[in-house]
Amino acid sequence: MDVATIANSVNEVSKNRKHDVVENPKGKIDKEGFLKLLIAQLKYQDPLNPLDNDEFIQENTGFSQLEQLQNLNSAIENVSSKFNKNDKSYAASYLGKYIATDSNSIKVGGSKIDPVQFHLAENADVKVSVVDKKGNNVANIDLGELKAGNHKFVWNGKDNKGNYVANGTYSVSLSAVTPDGSTIPIEKNAGKVVAVQFVSSGIILVTDQNQRINLDSVKSVFEGGG
Repeated sequence: MDVATIANSVNEVSKNRKHDVVENPKGKIDKEGFLKLLIAQLKYQDPLNPLDNDEFIQENTGFSQLEQLQNLNSAIENVSSKFNKNDKSYAASYLGKYIATDSNSIKVGGSKIDPVQFHLAENADVKVSVVDKKGNNVANIDLGELKAGNHKFVWNGKDNKGNYVANGTYSVSLSAVTPDGSTIPIEKNAGKVVAVQFVSSGIILVTDQNQRINLDSVKSVFEGGG
């Protein structure tokens, strides 16, 4: 029997006695209301047709489940509140660390070209591919074998024919193959965190490369530079 049905049955009896009417227009109730409703139902039950034992057990079980759910919600809200309070301390722990993201875009503007920083988990032969907005491959660069750690690459802005490319945004992809022929993932290193900003949209980490990285975009953290 649901809450609305119980309330209606109690109200039918209560209306005749002109008191103890239970208001429940939306069929929703908290644990205190549920307990009051159960007590009222027991109080006004028909002596010749008392509440069935199984039905009473079901309603009592429903009350217990309702109480457990509300206690669980309170516990979750409490934990969430503690996490929110620790957000600033957690973000501040990134200061002085090197962070990596999945971002692969660079901007070319005259003589200024964004550097590409990345991290290698082990020694590997690294190759770079540069693609324009239309998906055309414009440059391929072989960086040779590099040691494990953080590295920085600055494209010279020239295509495969030696011509300077137009200003704009380009995508850079890197591949790394170890001496034993295994391909390993490469994470883009956004630089060393020098400042943390708390804005309405979230937490922003500012790096020594003047990049502003949302905390949610950070994939990994490294100690020390390349």
